[in-house]
Amino acid sequence: MLHTLLLSCSLAFTAPAANDSVRADTTELPAVNVVAERWLTDETGAGMPITRLDNTLLARLAPQSLVSVLPLIPGVFVRDYGGLGGLKTFSIRGGSSSQALVMIDGARMSSAQAGTIDLGLLPARFVDNVDVIRGGVSALYGANALTGAMDVQLRVPSTPSVRAFAGGGSFDEWRLAMGATANIGSVRIGVDVESLGSAGSFPFTTDQFGETYEINRQNGDVRSTFGTVRCESDDLGSITLFGRSSDRGVPGAVVQGNVTNANARLSDNDLVGLLRIPVATTSLGAVVVNGSGRILVQHYVDPDANITGPDGIDVDYLQHDVSFGATLSGSAVGLVHTTRIDAGYADLIGDEIVTDTGSVVIRRSVGLATDWQWMVNSDLDMRLALRLDGFSDVGWAVSPLIALRYAVLPTLSLRTSWSYNFRPPTFNELYFLNYGTRTLQPERSHSFDVGVVSRPFSWLSIDLDAFAIFTTNLIVSVPVSPVITSAQNVGSARSLGLELTSRGSWFNGRLIAQWSYTLQHVTDETSRPGLDGTMIPYAVPELASLMVQWDDEVWNGSLTWTYTGYRYAQAGGEYTSLMQPFAVVGAQIGVHVKGLSTRADVRIQVDNLFDVSYQVIRGFPMPGRVVRLATSIEVLP
Repeated sequence: MLHTLLLSCSLAFTAPAANDSVRADTTELPAVNVVAERWLTDETGAGMPITRLDNTLLARLAPQSLVSVLPLIPGVFVRDYGGLGGLKTFSIRGGSSSQALVMIDGARMSSAQAGTIDLGLLPARFVDNVDVIRGGVSALYGANALTGAMDVQLRVPSTPSVRAFAGGGSFDEWRLAMGATANIGSVRIGVDVESLGSAGSFPFTTDQFGETYEINRQNGDVRSTFGTVRCESDDLGSITLFGRSSDRGVPGAVVQGNVTNANARLSDNDLVGLLRIPVATTSLGAVVVNGSGRILVQHYVDPDANITGPDGIDVDYLQHDVSFGATLSGSAVGLVHTTRIDAGYADLIGDEIVTDTGSVVIRRSVGLATDWQWMVNSDLDMRLALRLDGFSDVGWAVSPLIALRYAVLPTLSLRTSWSYNFRPPTFNELYFLNYGTRTLQPERSHSFDVGVVSRPFSWLSIDLDAFAIFTTNLIVSVPVSPVITSAQNVGSARSLGLELTSRGSWFNGRLIAQWSYTLQHVTDETSRPGLDGTMIPYAVPELASLMVQWDDEVWNGSLTWTYTGYRYAQAGGEYTSLMQPFAVVGAQIGVHVKGLSTRADVRIQVDNLFDVSYQVIRGFPMPGRVVRLATSIEVLP
């Protein structure tokens, strides 16, 4: 199977273009009807609530990156450090970014070094679907899924085509992309490349000793190229190779008008390979083997950081991640079962990593999981899952999950779940110079969820979830001197909240809308004086969003509104660290043009329509109004 798939991939670059017989004349249902039904129907089976952003919806919204649409999901908070090149991570239900697992095509992308991934430079146009699971799911996905997980699935269009995209906007922002898809027998092959850049010099207001004035963001430029090659077949499996190369300024916080790390820069080269091969079908079920490998090379330089010496900081990091797994899945009457075994290896070589063997740290891991879903009858579903994980440096963890769903009425379902989850310490928390602590234990959490899913009318759906997360062994930074902090297992946290999502669809799906609201209270429960009972930094108590979108296959337009409530930038809940709430409006309008073998799309997009001055993270200003023109074209053979 692997040999056949590889041969088909190689032939794609030498074979002549497919003729018209490849795409037989068919009658297609309007895309608006398809997205309308998907839009109104989230996952309602036993388990944690899942929100899916599928390819049709993403095409209608046309986001430049995933961080533009993630705030539409309840319970999700995007930590944006400002500008196109600024770091962008996300968290779920008041947790940290390292407590929410990020996967691409099922492969873990949350790094062993920091436990996070920068989502800002992942092009949304390469994405097929995005699944966001809210609530702990370590029993299903293993480490880091303490508050939830996100799986980003890359796409290969099923129809052979050649694609191009060009866009530009404020602050010298530009994007160029090209791609092509071909079919050889049952194998689909896709190649896509996107380059982007921005000067990153946007004006913002700042306070200096009580005086407010306007300055420009410095050292915020970015250049990045992302590419992917994918070969897939329903019978043979898939091979995916994607990578990113970027160079950007990484200015620090603005404090009293002065920019820390004003000349700091980061360059990184990231290469990932994924493999999925169906091996056999037995009486017990289907066996699928999968593997992934990653090489990440980073170079960070800050000539002004004289705390380490007169020449500043100039460090290199090299990270390797390799994993292999096998899955046995099958079904019987009313029963679906999955058993999975995993093995992984990760290492990090860095100038500021301190271990007994020098500047190299290694982690080996194994995992064994089983998942059973039982449909007792048409009204009742049950789910039981259990996973055992072992790590060479931080020991073992057992993660169970129990979930139920009961259909009270054909249009009303109740669901509930409990899970016990974990996050191992990152390499930085264990081994980073003057910060790491080698005796750290994994964070653990109990996650509870109770939800109601209702479809009172054919055009309306309502989801309501209540959750509670109790985290122990929380890893926090504890001051050990006026200038040095240390990672310690001294924290506990409690997260209580409600999430409401209401979706509507009218005019056969041409008009869709969503309202989401999150109310949560995340507090420190460590019994430490001055901290106990106070809010966890950047655990936002109130989040809301509204999205209205129209698409009649000729004209399209959308309006989005997102609200982020007050939050504290530092532990302790002092007024001096309180950050003000803000609301941002985005809008776009566009037109679709279709010919016999050509599809074109032209859009005008505006971010921060009312030019609001705000910060998501203290000291990191966000751009004002951004206006861009984007056009794309697709040619079918």
